[in-house]
Amino acid sequence: MLIKTFLFDLDGTLIRSTDIIIDSLKEVFAKYFPTIKLSEKEFSAMLGQTLYQTFGYYADKDQDVEMIIEAYRAISDARFETGLEAYPQARDTMRYLKSKGCKIGIVTSKKHDIAQAHLRQTRLLDLVDALVAFEDVDKHKPDPEPILLALTKLEAKPEETVYIGDHENDIKAAKAAGVQACAVTYSKRLAEMLAEHPEFAIDELPHLKDLI
Repeated sequence: MLIKTFLFDLDGTLIRSTDIIIDSLKEVFAKYFPTIKLSEKEFSAMLGQTLYQTFGYYADKDQDVEMIIEAYRAISDARFETGLEAYPQARDTMRYLKSKGCKIGIVTSKKHDIAQAHLRQTRLLDLVDALVAFEDVDKHKPDPEPILLALTKLEAKPEETVYIGDHENDIKAAKAAGVQACAVTYSKRLAEMLAEHPEFAIDELPHLKDLI
């Protein structure tokens, strides 16, 4: 069946934020968790989690997770101000989908105001019909709740919807929500995503035009 609704993860899918996030995580871990040594794979696995999950897992009872998150945001925000951009042809692809009558939603674990700011900074916000962010749900990916809320907001049918992401939690959430899943091959988590058997995999965003 043809796709009429396109739901996107944000970081690492529409915007080039992966390296900024990982570099910021490394700086925070060096300061607050100096004895913990993590591999690149372990850092990339954090891309599919909320900040509360990431830092809450490693913090001891005497550490203030909220304070650590604020420190991370201060570091990452400074980097985002000068280094954030959309992936090639993201805007053109979204404009094309809209011109064909498709609906576009963003489903992200970012806070709502930060997601909006990053979409605005990368000139994508005006093309978004619905945004589901951290505060909008009680459960987060891989739970299907965020995607199900996006479907409700857009009055979209699951069987006519695809969720595009760069992490295995995106694929798991899509399948749990009953929508089709699409992996972007420029992800740092490609092998983990393909192990979840997404219906589609694309090398670049314009390939989504083939799904209409």
